[in-house]
Amino acid sequence: MGSQKKLYAVFLVVFLLMAGCGDSAEQRPQASTGVSEGQLAPDFTLKSLTGEDVTLSSFRGKNPVYITFWATWCPYCVKEIPRLKEINGKYSPKGLKILAIDIGQNDSVMRVQAFQKQFDIPYTILYDVAATISRQYGVIGVPFNVLIDRSGKVVYRSNSTPENLEKFVEKEKPA
Repeated sequence: MGSQKKLYAVFLVVFLLMAGCGDSAEQRPQASTGVSEGQLAPDFTLKSLTGEDVTLSSFRGKNPVYITFWATWCPYCVKEIPRLKEINGKYSPKGLKILAIDIGQNDSVMRVQAFQKQFDIPYTILYDVAATISRQYGVIGVPFNVLIDRSGKVVYRSNSTPENLEKFVEKEKPA
């Protein structure tokens, strides 16, 4: 009986890891909880890796914000870094702010800092130590992306990168 419990525990861990970090949006469930598209994005304040408080509402009326929830142990999050760097380089001059929120599960701040240095990540990384913001936004697996327009409304949320990001950022340019 003891070996059956161990086998069940191993199966459960493997299943949860596979469900939490998938390769494509088709393989992963779409978000059905948390904030919905069209709603005002819930405000939050988290610490950056440099110790600064970053508050989402400070961007309202000024910048569209691309939030990506991630973890250092997620291979698909690592795979997404070059694309996020490309997005940052191309759209940050047009006002887009990227906030990468580490979900805090099985990641220490020191590990996240080392990860940022190793991958030379140029965008802001925030640390959600208790996964409070992740739960509030209904994060299902990582990476999980949320796009917020200049007015503070959620216009996109999914495990994949929006294909129409360029059109959105161009549309959102201030007059």
